[in-house]
Amino acid sequence: MDIALFNLMSQNRADETPAEILGMTVEKVRMAERLGFDAAWFAEHHFTSHSVCPSPLMMVAHCAAVTKTLRLGPAVVVLPLHHPLRVVQEVGMLQALTGGRVNLGLGTGHQPHEFLTYAIPMAERTAILEEGWDLIERGLTTGRVALDGAHYQVPDAPIAAYPGKMPPLFLAGGEPRLLARAARAGASLFISQGHRRASAALGMREKLLVALRQHGLPDSALKLAIQRYVFVTDDPAEKRRAAEGMLRFMRTTLSLRDAVPPRDGAFMRELPFEGEPSIDWLLENAPIGSAEQVTARLVEDFHALQPVHWSLYMGFSGLPAPRVLASLERFGREVLPVLRQLAPATVEEPVAG
Repeated sequence: MDIALFNLMSQNRADETPAEILGMTVEKVRMAERLGFDAAWFAEHHFTSHSVCPSPLMMVAHCAAVTKTLRLGPAVVVLPLHHPLRVVQEVGMLQALTGGRVNLGLGTGHQPHEFLTYAIPMAERTAILEEGWDLIERGLTTGRVALDGAHYQVPDAPIAAYPGKMPPLFLAGGEPRLLARAARAGASLFISQGHRRASAALGMREKLLVALRQHGLPDSALKLAIQRYVFVTDDPAEKRRAAEGMLRFMRTTLSLRDAVPPRDGAFMRELPFEGEPSIDWLLENAPIGSAEQVTARLVEDFHALQPVHWSLYMGFSGLPAPRVLASLERFGREVLPVLRQLAPATVEEPVAG
């Protein structure tokens, strides 16, 4: 099982600058490599403080220069917002620059305001992704591109930098035929467990299995990648601030489903939502707190959900940079070794939460 550091690069406070956020991200990636993480992911979002990174491939290129062993990738390239000719060439170039250390995450996207701003019909995002995927797959495996589709018409042409194979592939999307295609290609399927206990995430896993079964695939075809929010600290006040940051992050994430998200300039406003968890519930149930509590929650996840990949997000708290780095270091030294010892088992019923 691979364990990766996820970097959303949110602006959690109005006094943070993009330069500070991006610089902190690079420092976390370098630390993750020293601690023995397998990979680092970089998000793509546009037009809000939810993320100051519109180009995860640029972050991959930058961090490739300051790392040696860590796999690096976009989680995800929102492919409907990009011309696939650009993506295929840049991924091929990154494979050459990194010595083949690229993971490739593709996704349909889910934020209406991004599609509106780009003037791309959101209802067609799955079909657009499929055509782009066709072109990327052909280009990276054969060194040539050609496509006569509904959304892209590309004449036959060579590309100069191509690895001869697809990088390890990860998909974020919900259309059953897309999930089945990804599973047939050996890709891992992303779900965002977020703050939820394993019992609440079993339904998301089952939806993926249902989609694969509909297309004639066995349950064993599911390679599950889970995104999880974690923060390690023994300080009660810091733990509460991290829980408050998690709730704030959940609120702004949910608001991004709106056609016009609530924001002042680019900075997202925090709006409560119906049924949101309390801070006390998060303190008890989320993987926030001591190394022992974080470990227990992730071990529970592992046995219930059987992930092959964890993407762990630690940047939601809004705490100062030194405290975020301290959390990451404690996770690497106290939690990561325990997770490395986990062995696959049959799915168990998780503890209710």
